[in-house]
Amino acid sequence: MKISCLKVGGRTIKTVVAVFLCLLTGTIRKSDTAFYAAIAAMLCIQRTAEDSLREAFNRELATVIGGAFGIMVMIFEKNVYRIPCEIVRYFLLSVLLILIIKFSVLIKREKGTFLMCVVFLCITVTHGNDEVPLLFGFARIVDTTIGIVVALVINQFPIGRG
Repeated sequence: MKISCLKVGGRTIKTVVAVFLCLLTGTIRKSDTAFYAAIAAMLCIQRTAEDSLREAFNRELATVIGGAFGIMVMIFEKNVYRIPCEIVRYFLLSVLLILIIKFSVLIKREKGTFLMCVVFLCITVTHGNDEVPLLFGFARIVDTTIGIVVALVINQFPIGRG
């Protein structure tokens, strides 16, 4: 009986190392959002360096766009008006996804639409009640960038077949 399922490939090792380095970096930085760096690293470790670079670019662009939209909403809510009824707020945040989706089509980045919407909702829904919600928006973008950089560096090392 072969136990080939216990073999660990190079890309798996790279992913584990990248996630650990992201979480370690987050601990050193005292970041509450290092989890997002780990997610970015997992998504950006690809079979080839070229695939990783392409995924990294798409991930970074989507995070910055979704983050920018989320930050704009948070600035509006902090300085102009915050809808007191959560259900109405959730409805309007859902409707705002139309702008993000249309924007991704306009700039011909449809592959990043999902991530743009996820980052937007992550900022506005999950952290809308934070004391300083803008800090989360910026931290989310920074941590994603850290995860991408870690993944790109780790993916340069030849381990196994990829």
